[in-house]
Amino acid sequence: MIELDNLDVKILAYLQSNSRESFQEIAKCCLTSIPTVKSRVDRMLELGVIRKFTIDIDNNKLGITEAILIVNAKPGAVSRITQELRGLEEVKELYVTSDSDTAIVSRVAGDMRRILAIQERINLTDVNNIRILSVKNAFTKDSTIPLASSSITLTCSYCDKKMTGDAVKKKFDDKDYFFCCTTCQGEFEKKYTKLFSKV
Repeated sequence: MIELDNLDVKILAYLQSNSRESFQEIAKCCLTSIPTVKSRVDRMLELGVIRKFTIDIDNNKLGITEAILIVNAKPGAVSRITQELRGLEEVKELYVTSDSDTAIVSRVAGDMRRILAIQERINLTDVNNIRILSVKNAFTKDSTIPLASSSITLTCSYCDKKMTGDAVKKKFDDKDYFFCCTTCQGEFEKKYTKLFSKV
């Protein structure tokens, strides 16, 4: 399990909303230095937390069809079919489920004729059936980091205590801060208000 602190989470949140965000802008928003942001991003790249920087394309505006491919296969064939599907250009996301009735679920995009022809391009041995469902409406996926996730360890912005459960999140001047309890959040708010009331 990889531990991330508050600053790591803030940097990831900025990169998730815009992967082209400059280190300078992130450093400014996170109240830290550019070299600190760069070293944190480099570390998360090295650890595999960040796999790549990418763009979010609206396929619908480009006339590209999106569909969901559901493959019901015998357990022994799942690994082979997964490998075959991973090699196809149209397959954009691929999930193997724990449900014995639905073994493989994929999000596919491209020309509808090529999508429909996928079943002709893979070995159907031990496949019970294949369904291709055209996507009518695509809704925005929430890509924010789940703060309650066990893989993320936050430290309280007031007392520096490591938090294991849910964090209290509070925004001050458009910046997110995380606290272990409402008492710490209240004390931080008093100091923050006092500090910036003098400016």
